[in-house]
Amino acid sequence: MTWLSNFIFSSVGRKQLMALTGLGLCGFLIVHLSGNLLIFAGEDAFNDYAAFLAAQPLLPLARIGLAVVGILHIVLALNLTHTNTKARPTDYYYKAASDATAASRTMIFTGLLIVLYVVIHLFNFTWDHPGEAGLYALVVAKLSSAPYALFYIAAMVVLCLHLLHGIQSAFQSFGINHGKYTPLIKKACMALSVALCLGFAAIPFYLLIQGGA
Repeated sequence: MTWLSNFIFSSVGRKQLMALTGLGLCGFLIVHLSGNLLIFAGEDAFNDYAAFLAAQPLLPLARIGLAVVGILHIVLALNLTHTNTKARPTDYYYKAASDATAASRTMIFTGLLIVLYVVIHLFNFTWDHPGEAGLYALVVAKLSSAPYALFYIAAMVVLCLHLLHGIQSAFQSFGINHGKYTPLIKKACMALSVALCLGFAAIPFYLLIQGGA
């Protein structure tokens, strides 16, 4: 097990673990969005989907696993940020920053904002029991309110900024860097990031418009 501990505690190992957990969380976002988009199919379809998930016996284990992956991703990100800050001279910092994008420079900040969003999101839609009316009624009640809807849309902008750098950076952490294919990977990562965030943002936007009608 020495090789495993050496890998985990090495800078490269931690970066690759952070990349792997990040890609895992991105996969969850894709699955989560595919279910959430059923809100456009109507109350019955959305509530049936929510009931199907709630009936799965492995759902508690899946939630625990997702929480472990998320916490590990956060811990690794904070650790690597701290390590890089200590090891990087000031003059190198400013030189590197000039070549960095807004997304790459703000990764730690957008990440912490996403953590705050997730806590609020869980409080609103997971820990707050939907009651007899079902999850659809709870979602509509929350997101047809302007403060909630605008907050969630703003959160998706932050998520998009985080994903724009995070997904393509994950591939680079595994050494996937080719003069011919890297530009295509970056474009695909950008398209996925924007599609995810537009998909999630469309839900509160739609419910806000419907609620205001």
